[in-house]
Amino acid sequence: MRFFTLLLLATAGLFPLLAAGQSATHTLARGCFYSLFRPVPRDSLQELRPDRPGVSESPFTVDAGHFQLETDLLRLVNNDQQAHHERDFRVNQALLKIGLSTRTDLQIGLDSYTWEKQWDDDREPERHQGFGDLTVRVKRTLLGGAPNQPAALGIIGLVHLPVGPEVGLKVPEYGLVVPFSYDFSKEFNLQVQVLSNLNYDGEQGHRFLLLAPSTAIDYEFSPKISAFAELASFWDTRQQAWQASFNLGPQLHIGDNVILDGGTHLALTRDTDQEYFLGLSFRI
Repeated sequence: MRFFTLLLLATAGLFPLLAAGQSATHTLARGCFYSLFRPVPRDSLQELRPDRPGVSESPFTVDAGHFQLETDLLRLVNNDQQAHHERDFRVNQALLKIGLSTRTDLQIGLDSYTWEKQWDDDREPERHQGFGDLTVRVKRTLLGGAPNQPAALGIIGLVHLPVGPEVGLKVPEYGLVVPFSYDFSKEFNLQVQVLSNLNYDGEQGHRFLLLAPSTAIDYEFSPKISAFAELASFWDTRQQAWQASFNLGPQLHIGDNVILDGGTHLALTRDTDQEYFLGLSFRI
């Protein structure tokens, strides 16, 4: 697995060079060539479409030469199973994006700080806290992004790197995300996504495959207010049943470059996490 980690990191490192060499691509807004070192003019930026707040992500990348920060300001995660209980409180789980070309960006995720508590009814609680893991992601828009083109398709390759000594992973984990988006109108958008992760079970000492398809709709009530509703499911090779949640919440568009969001994940099946969150996305 060390080979795959090095391969993905090397690929991410090469993307700035690839972006610089992709002078044949251009934004339709101006018909000019843009890259990491030749940013898209601010008056030609595409609509801000972050990967949050739901599980389903956007197939669109950050405009070349610009930065975008998406963060869980606060997130509470609850899981109650008969005699076992878990509580996680997370602060500033941030994802920084850098636009490399008109269709490619590099993303760095950091689990800034987490408080974890888990206990059984007949045992004393076990507590951990500290900084979490580092995630490196590369996104490529394969289809879409042009005016009057409602469908868009992307692909995201990622690796989770264990950097926190107290909370988070013990070994690297790998993932691939394929997001699809369709705009039925300016106000109404549909997203469909398939996520697959190669994760590690520390107790069993082996890896397992996680699959997570999801579907979301987003509706704009006004230029300032929109909301999303999403059905997300999860399955891995350690279990025989799917888990599912219904996710929803409002989004406040403070400006062209700032979105404040909040919401909840409502557990539809046993053992599924119940979550509450407040988040922020902004672009510079």
